[in-house]
Amino acid sequence: MQEIAWLRKIIVERALTQGDYILAGGSPSDYYIDKFRLFSDPQVLRKIARLFTPVIAEISPDLIAGTELGGVVIATAVSQMSGIPMIAVRKKPKGYGAFANEYVEGPYHAGQKALLLEDVVTSGTELLAAASRLQELGLIVTPYAVVSRGLSPVRALIAFSLPRSEPKLEN
Repeated sequence: MQEIAWLRKIIVERALTQGDYILAGGSPSDYYIDKFRLFSDPQVLRKIARLFTPVIAEISPDLIAGTELGGVVIATAVSQMSGIPMIAVRKKPKGYGAFANEYVEGPYHAGQKALLLEDVVTSGTELLAAASRLQELGLIVTPYAVVSRGLSPVRALIAFSLPRSEPKLEN
């Protein structure tokens, strides 16, 4: 698929760095994908959002949901492109304002179908936790990511992985 080849190319050109990194879930990695180097370009973000058109056609969601923080960026773009309303799912409950102690921002009601978006997943732990929170509220959830690093049970637009370098034996 030409669009997926474009996504892989743009990741390598703009967002990929190699080195010794600890990922958000605590796993070590010899590469990192800085998704904001992609999302900060409105043309690239718009094109990535359009890649979700077949997913939307398949799922027919009532809501587009995004995980804090990168998933909200993608969900906003997909919502704008599709005209489907959006909600945001926090990692921790909001601790202030009129709706303190809630994980979800935006209107929803039980029984709605939500396409839950994340930017990059390794194990999918955070995305699956967000999906569980939405399911507890009575939503029917399909979790999806832009990029899977290959270890997650979550569907994604692209599976992206690099061969691991040889382990370092010195300190």
